[in-house]
Amino acid sequence: MESSGPNAEQIEYWNQKAAPTWVNQNEKLDAMLAPFGLAVMDRARPATGERVLDVGCGVGQTSLQLAKRVAASGSVLGVDISTPMLARASERARAEKLANVRFENADAQTFPFTPNSVDLIFSRFGVMFFIDPQAAFANLARALRPGGRLAFVCWQALAQNPWMREPVVALAKHVTLPPPPPPDAPGPFAFADAARVRGIL
Repeated sequence: MESSGPNAEQIEYWNQKAAPTWVNQNEKLDAMLAPFGLAVMDRARPATGERVLDVGCGVGQTSLQLAKRVAASGSVLGVDISTPMLARASERARAEKLANVRFENADAQTFPFTPNSVDLIFSRFGVMFFIDPQAAFANLARALRPGGRLAFVCWQALAQNPWMREPVVALAKHVTLPPPPPPDAPGPFAFADAARVRGIL
């Protein structure tokens, strides 16, 4: 995917900077993040035969889990802007012989999804990186059938996440940290404000 369009900065980051770490450390990262994704998956209740769109699927763990839940009569489309991560996701799908999952190198904010084509839109930490979340969710909504479901997990504020807060505090004792981004800038904590998220949706 070329680094173009409204999310060009994110496309460049997730292909050139973040991808090598995620691909090389996918087992450790998946183990850390799996409980969050599974909790949301349980709430979303993907059923046999349903069509699922997995936004920001990364190296594919959630797409494969969803594919098993919807079974052979269902289908999963995993989308991500990172080509190296999707290559790893495809390898994993082939290794597990899952024929009901496929992957698309696409920006979910702008990709022309088939209207009314999915029963469930799912994301594990993938929706906080849109430069224009209103436009992104409007685009995703067009893909969702009437009565379909949206389920995602995102981080709360930095102060409520000691896994990130404590290293930042320790680092600040030794180096000058760059100024924090605006609270609604694309990134891990972009959806920390629940009221903002409700407004977007």
